[in-house]
Amino acid sequence: MRHEPVVPLGMGAMELMAVSASPALLDPAAPKPGDRVKLAVRQQHDQLILLRIEKLP
Repeated sequence: MRHEPVVPLGMGAMELMAVSASPALLDPAAPKPGDRVKLAVRQQHDQLILLRIEKLP
């Protein structure tokens, strides 16, 4: 996953990130390699939890 810096989470651009997600959130978006997406995540302890995913044009 390529990404810009995520300053509120202290992440630099292209830093490795692992996001925990419920299949109920991922299935409707059906992301595929190469898709551009916008994520909303929340940090919970040492994990990032997916709150929302949206495909971008």
